[in-house]
Amino acid sequence: MKVAHLITSKVFAGIEQHVFELATAMDDQTDHIILCDKSLVGYMSGVPTHSITMASRLSPINIIKLVLFVWRNNTDILHCHGAKASAIGGWVGLITRIKIVATIHGLKSHNRSVKYADSVIGVSKEVVKEMPQAKVIPNWFNPAHQGLPSSRSGPVIAVGRLEKVKGFDLLINAWVNIKEELNIIGSGKELLPLQELIEKLGLSDRIKILTDHSYESIEDIYKNASGLIVSSLREGGPRTVLEAINHNIPVLGTNVGIMPQIIPKDLLAEAGNQASLKGLMEEMIPLLPQLDVSAIKIAMHEEYSLENACVKTKEVYFSL
Repeated sequence: MKVAHLITSKVFAGIEQHVFELATAMDDQTDHIILCDKSLVGYMSGVPTHSITMASRLSPINIIKLVLFVWRNNTDILHCHGAKASAIGGWVGLITRIKIVATIHGLKSHNRSVKYADSVIGVSKEVVKEMPQAKVIPNWFNPAHQGLPSSRSGPVIAVGRLEKVKGFDLLINAWVNIKEELNIIGSGKELLPLQELIEKLGLSDRIKILTDHSYESIEDIYKNASGLIVSSLREGGPRTVLEAINHNIPVLGTNVGIMPQIIPKDLLAEAGNQASLKGLMEEMIPLLPQLDVSAIKIAMHEEYSLENACVKTKEVYFSL
């Protein structure tokens, strides 16, 4: 069986890492190739890739490129990741009659983009709650990480793209009465506004934004992090939760994505609610050294592993 994974983004982040690891781990029974922008090819070491530049979502050029590729390569399944890829892939499926699998990674409205998919996968129950026919295959912790327990002697961390949806402005505002150090790790268009907010609140001695860490180097951060905060307004995963728990790092945050399935409700705040997040931070940050995540880690390894995701994804492929 020949499977082509379609990515339309130009930035290597969570979704792109998801596709790379899935394709790498599943090459025992199926042949995989990743179709992506040329800027991502260098990140896909060891997996066959084909550079393909996508125009706008409605451009017929996208469809023509993909139709020619699947015909020339006898592709059996086009596995599309994200809304744009799924919308384009749906039209390719109508023309070529190959099977289309669409994976939903976020909470944007996806009903139209997956209309012509033969099978829909969601990375959490929340992202496919309006699609009863979809199959939930959760994200997994990074298989390259050794999962050595953190010394928990370092700062509290928050990890993600510096975008509004990550709620880092709410987190910074919630930190005004907290003495512990917070490192926000990521880059993006909200960098300057967040830095200005930190300075305005007089928190420069406690909050730092670190922009020079790659996805691969994040394991060094986990070696001594004392806690992970997820302040997102909405999420598909987030995958960082799994990685933190794999390193025995306690997690606090908002009730988004897989958080309610993994994290006790007493450690969760209402998404988008400044008062709720501030109250949680002020109550629980001082208690981080006392939080034991060993039981959560055991349960996570059973449900949120790459091996488990591969088995479930193969079941989807071979059911078509």
